[in-house]
Amino acid sequence: MRNIKSLVCFALVILVGGILAACGGDSAKNTKGDKDTVEIQIAHDSGTDHPANKALAEFKKNVEDKSDGKIKVKVFPAAQLGTVTDTMEQTRRGDIQMSFGASTLFSQSIPEFAIWDSFYLFDDAEHAHRVLDGEAGKKLMESLEAKKLTGLGFMEIGFRNFSNNKRPIEKMEDVKGLKIRGYSPIQIKGWESLGVSLTNLAWPEVFTSLQQNLIDGQESATTSFYEMKFYEAQKYWSLTQHVYTDFLWYANKEFMDSLSDENRQLIEEEAKAAIDSERAMIAENEVETLEKLKEAGINVNEVPLEERRKMGEVMNAAVKKDIIDKTGQELYDFVMEQVEAERK
Repeated sequence: MRNIKSLVCFALVILVGGILAACGGDSAKNTKGDKDTVEIQIAHDSGTDHPANKALAEFKKNVEDKSDGKIKVKVFPAAQLGTVTDTMEQTRRGDIQMSFGASTLFSQSIPEFAIWDSFYLFDDAEHAHRVLDGEAGKKLMESLEAKKLTGLGFMEIGFRNFSNNKRPIEKMEDVKGLKIRGYSPIQIKGWESLGVSLTNLAWPEVFTSLQQNLIDGQESATTSFYEMKFYEAQKYWSLTQHVYTDFLWYANKEFMDSLSDENRQLIEEEAKAAIDSERAMIAENEVETLEKLKEAGINVNEVPLEERRKMGEVMNAAVKKDIIDKTGQELYDFVMEQVEAERK
């Protein structure tokens, strides 16, 4: 009887061991090169009509088609899964695989990205692309690894420009004495160095403040200026292009490292294609929106490059120490060298 019980116990051990081995085999499909179907969930807070979301739709189609359906992509736009901070944390944990957001919004947790708070770094969008797609962009993306993230590239929001009711901004002296909205210590310190007066205001309060002449102007991206209908309370839109804002597209590092070489290459190639497409859409939108502003009666003017560089020298001298305190001297110097090297 004892022998029979021993045999039964032994058989049960073998059976349980086989089940565990089978389960382990299923988990192993998640390891590099073995998973039959790859699922990518991408969440962000931009609207469904934003070029970034349209570019992700292209990314989804191309990746799914070129992988013969072995990679599935699902996009959650318009803050369905939370704020930029929320989706970054979800990506870091591996709850979702990808997200994106303005890199300067991450500077609290990844201080290296505070470098982009500097003023007048780029002469135009192409200059920005060369820097972001080059060694400076790669160097900054290395800082993501400590957060268990991997950078895929930089999409675009665009340049911030300057609106007001007093006069067009054509030279550095034209901003002196104007009152505008302030929203961050770096931004406030930079504009104060040119003699601008700033008032802390929440974004939803700006339109009313412009209407009531509590402030003379504000600074924002062209699309934001139009969508918020600030042109109804402003006369001049000057293309100061003082700050360039990017969308940092990133992924969970463990997820990317688990991919086969073939799948990783496909995803990275299609991400680059989507970034190029998004940038082209942003550029087209900028031209169209400027025409709409002119039709609405807004005086739109360009600011000469030499004047922009003068303004940048003064503003960056005022904020340089604050930015270096966040980024470190070595990274700051490296990025600035790359910015200068890519000027044409």
